[in-house]
Amino acid sequence: MDTLGTLSQTPFDLIVRKDIAWDFSEVPVHFVEHSTPLVSYLWATISAGATPIESFFIRALLPTLETISGDPKLERDVKAMIAQEAQHSASHRKLNDHLKAIGYDIDGIQAHFKRILDRATDGLSPLDMLGVVSAGEHGLYSIAHIYLASATLRRQIHPQVDRLFLYHFLEEAEHGAVSHDQYRYFFGNDYAHRLRTAFRARFVFSMLNEGIELAARGFNHRITFKDRCSLFYYKWIKPGPFRGMVTRLLAYISPWYKLGFSHEDLDKMKKWNEELYAR
Repeated sequence: MDTLGTLSQTPFDLIVRKDIAWDFSEVPVHFVEHSTPLVSYLWATISAGATPIESFFIRALLPTLETISGDPKLERDVKAMIAQEAQHSASHRKLNDHLKAIGYDIDGIQAHFKRILDRATDGLSPLDMLGVVSAGEHGLYSIAHIYLASATLRRQIHPQVDRLFLYHFLEEAEHGAVSHDQYRYFFGNDYAHRLRTAFRARFVFSMLNEGIELAARGFNHRITFKDRCSLFYYKWIKPGPFRGMVTRLLAYISPWYKLGFSHEDLDKMKKWNEELYAR
């Protein structure tokens, strides 16, 4: 594998996993064991949003792919990442179909996501979109690491759903650097541009919050103060996926930001991959 003379920060070739069979037939409405159903609604919203967000990422990455030259490692990384994103979308669509069948307003949540994405990227050029994708990917990358590192969080989620997120977040961890590498290929260290486009990625938080509200409304669930407190604790304190997103985005907009992989990271990804195929 050629890693010299490349902007790629990924010291391995990405794997596009197309050989995984999914079964969500036993997933109930409240598939997360928690004191508030809002936590189930949060993860259902993340799954519902996966298809429009992954499609957005693909649309943003494709226009500039053919203009990468002189860096075959980066070109391979981006092509594999796009293929991975397509597989993520297809896999989540299967869970979303099941969630829709048991009462989730998947169509309403996805329509909301698409409206927010259109507003967030209005007036941006194809190259500008890379900045939004890079920042957004780092938000997902942070959720991936919190999810994969928290045994308690994963035990609370129905095993059939957990397996899907294990797969998705394993690949998010694998390609965590790729969109930033592609962005640096075109913009180098244009810090002002990175800040300006990263600011557009703030929509992720409002998208998820509104998605939870839409899911609750679809089940005629009246959200109580206790529900909101429990959800706040879950999102921001423990396990804290929103806290992780903020931390990662703040790191991303620092002038000296660089994402790398350690031997420990590689060992963990190998372990998660083995677990995925052991089920």
